[in-house]
Amino acid sequence: MMIRRFAALILSFFVCPLFADSIQNCDKKNICSSIETENDQTSVYLQAKNLIPGTHITVYTAIEGSNIETEPQSPISFVLNDPEKKKVLTFKKKENAEASGPVSVLAVAYYGNLSAIHDDAYVYTLPYEGKSWISVGYNSGEEHKGGGAYSLDFVLPEGTPLLAARDGIVVETEDKFTEGRRDPKLIDKANRIVIEHSDGTVAIYGHLQSKGVFVKPGDKVSAGQKIGLSGNTGFSTGPHLHFEVYKPEENRKKKSFATIFKTESEEKEYLSEENAYWTPDGKTPPGFPITNVEEFCFSLSIPDPDKTSSCIDKIQTKRKFYLSIPIYKSGPYTFKAEFISLKTKKTSFTFQEKIPGGINFEAWEILQILIPGKYKIKFYLEEKEIGERSLQILP
Repeated sequence: MMIRRFAALILSFFVCPLFADSIQNCDKKNICSSIETENDQTSVYLQAKNLIPGTHITVYTAIEGSNIETEPQSPISFVLNDPEKKKVLTFKKKENAEASGPVSVLAVAYYGNLSAIHDDAYVYTLPYEGKSWISVGYNSGEEHKGGGAYSLDFVLPEGTPLLAARDGIVVETEDKFTEGRRDPKLIDKANRIVIEHSDGTVAIYGHLQSKGVFVKPGDKVSAGQKIGLSGNTGFSTGPHLHFEVYKPEENRKKKSFATIFKTESEEKEYLSEENAYWTPDGKTPPGFPITNVEEFCFSLSIPDPDKTSSCIDKIQTKRKFYLSIPIYKSGPYTFKAEFISLKTKKTSFTFQEKIPGGINFEAWEILQILIPGKYKIKFYLEEKEIGERSLQILP
């Protein structure tokens, strides 16, 4: 199981000296703060100069110092929804207090709306093309805890096309990073796309490939639209996509949300760890959705789940062979294969094994005891027939 971390909630922070002239202090995203004094009242102003229309920035604001009182009480977060400068709080020396010491203003900016109410009924689109397993699910691993408890890690080969899971507006992208490994120095060096939704929540798509971002801030995207390529950048132990929907909360925290997806069975469901999911394509191959009998493989060499095996349908007598099968939904299961002679119409050999939970591939060595001839192999999971294949034993 791969365990990774993705930290992209904090946009920026900056500290402004108290009682300075009215000079704006801006971060690299042009989220600015300033302090202005008028009629013995000192006020803090915030401005999101480059705020994209239809999006929000939540700014945690704190007055740090002694003998100071603020209105409203600090620390407190404010939501900016347009590029105009806004007075957010005032402060002054407490009455009858000694002169205040050094005082500063701390501002930390986050994407999304503090007051957002997630649309829990919204059905998300799977954020990738093809099929993927959940390696780390909700409330799991070292990182999917607390504010990020409802994050999902999808195992994906590098370069897999990524899709927008929901309509929204792109608020941030990064694709300059090239390194990826389990190194704390890389926690904030994951390529990413951040998209705000109509309800004020934000989705993070993390660990993308270098130069693997197809959108830019301000772009409006639709669910299912191709937005980038998966990768393995930042703090990571293997190629995957980190997906998370959240909103900022007070005290520099965040709240993530469980998300419903439409999956291969046309069901609307929450995704769970160690299971595979894919976009509905109208296909229900034998064994669906637990496995796919059409992908069962007889081979002469030990199968490697990360490589394509050379599958055969003819085997010489007395030669051992291997049977490998994919597992898309975690078990455990009882698996059975009946080798039926087409000549006698009788079962010549029965193979039965337990498939443990938590695996996505299983393979067995089959000792050759069949006489030459043609066979039909019937496959069963939990005593239910799921399909059949043909095999010929040569003299």
